[in-house]
Amino acid sequence: MLAAEYQLSGKAMVVGATGGMGSSIARALARVGVDVALLGRNEAKLEHVTRECREAGVDAFAIGCDLADIARIEGVVTDSIGKLGGLNFLINCAGISRAGKLHETDLADSDAILDTNLRAHLHLVRHAVPEINKTPGGAVIKIGAVNHPYSGVNTYLAANRGGEGYAEALFEDVREFGTRVCNIRPGWVNTPLVKSEGIDKALMIQPDDIAQTVLFVLTLPITACVTELTILPQRSPYVQE
Repeated sequence: MLAAEYQLSGKAMVVGATGGMGSSIARALARVGVDVALLGRNEAKLEHVTRECREAGVDAFAIGCDLADIARIEGVVTDSIGKLGGLNFLINCAGISRAGKLHETDLADSDAILDTNLRAHLHLVRHAVPEINKTPGGAVIKIGAVNHPYSGVNTYLAANRGGEGYAEALFEDVREFGTRVCNIRPGWVNTPLVKSEGIDKALMIQPDDIAQTVLFVLTLPITACVTELTILPQRSPYVQE
């Protein structure tokens, strides 16, 4: 259960809203009074999460979007701002991962990862942040991942680290508008993307933990900005033999 003391108002775009973290973030924002535009590929799931947000008493809009289609992003952002009547927060949870050793990988897979995880975020921010900058207290939050290099993770790791560098520079561009920028790096979150055997999912970070972290970032005093957060499970989720 999310902390009841959070109070927030405004309008948010949640990208990747049908995933475990994205849907939890969308519902959490709705419960504290934020109107939401929800973006995702699975329109049936998107409609379900949108209905849940409306039941919390806010305006909520479902907008189907595949971030790999970069050319559509400007129109999707414009549509979201129009439906919401403005924009204060951009929270991007979308991302894909496909393992493959660099010398064996399918370059089409690498391009898809870069397009979805990095280039799409740049385009989202470019079209959203001029509206966000109009009102102090806005924010751009990217949900990334803890970056451990291992065989097969090459392009995914490159996209994540590129996103981290982009967030650092973006903060310097927008801080004087009162716009926050935060890169959240969770490790081992209990979502359907985790397929590993030998993991106790009850010991993993839960999607609602990430949602509460987003609320924490958004509700800090206006004199402070958390630019990066790394979140790990309190206990190791690996099953001990």
